Amino acid sequence: MRQIFVDSRDRSSGTSSDFTVTLPQTIALNGKHQGRIDDFRLPVAIPTINSQGPGANNSISINAHGSVHVRGIQAGNISDGDVLANRIFEAIKTISGAWTVAYDKENMQLRIETAGTPFNLTPDAPYSKWLLERPHFRNSDQHYQFLYVPLQGLDMCYLCCPQFSNLDNVGPKGASEVLCSIPITVGFGSVQHYSMSNSVYFDIPASTFQTLSFSLRDRNFNLVNTHANFSFTLTID
Repeated sequence: MRQIFVDSRDRSSGTSSDFTVTLPQTIALNGKHQGRIDDFRLPVAIPTINSQGPGANNSISINAHGSVHVRGIQAGNISDGDVLANRIFEAIKTISGAWTVAYDKENMQLRIETAGTPFNLTPDAPYSKWLLERPHFRNSDQHYQFLYVPLQGLDMCYLCCPQFSNLDNVGPKGASEVLCSIPITVGFGSVQHYSMSNSVYFDIPASTFQTLSFSLRDRNFNLVNTHANFSFTLTID
């Protein structure tokens, strides 16, 4: 059994979210090995509405009155759905129409509608693109109901390693390099801890390597900008 203690602060290249580590010696595996992830630690530092870096999502785009209107949303972490609804309303109220934005806290649903003004959310801005990727329905061309809108800036992430890509592992968008999924169960400013269940392992294909690359991805397999370093233990048995 071999244990590799990985910390993005010890990376030889890359960023805190997408990096490569260099091992002190070359490792050769014959394809009969399994691995697991334990002691994963990630400071939760991604706000609900983020204005920094590649993960910025502080704008929304709406097609109404024959034009696409892009509006900025006030950035920051949000722990109350009414606050989120109000920030979206404040962003879009300058677009002509009688707008209503409401958040159902019990069911974590977001409603955006107008009275008499047909409109479409468009993927031209990151927050509306993110909303459109979530389950939703429309009663009319003046209404959207989004069925699951968490307030966390990140509610689930996937630890990936392309060297361990395995067709037995199927992640978001069919990705085969996912080692494990990590639900974010703590609030902003806390540290998320995670270990795979004791009986769960992933198969490791035959390979020879001295470097390993890791990244964190979201539900849509987009790279997560963690705003913080993370660490974990990789066990190879």
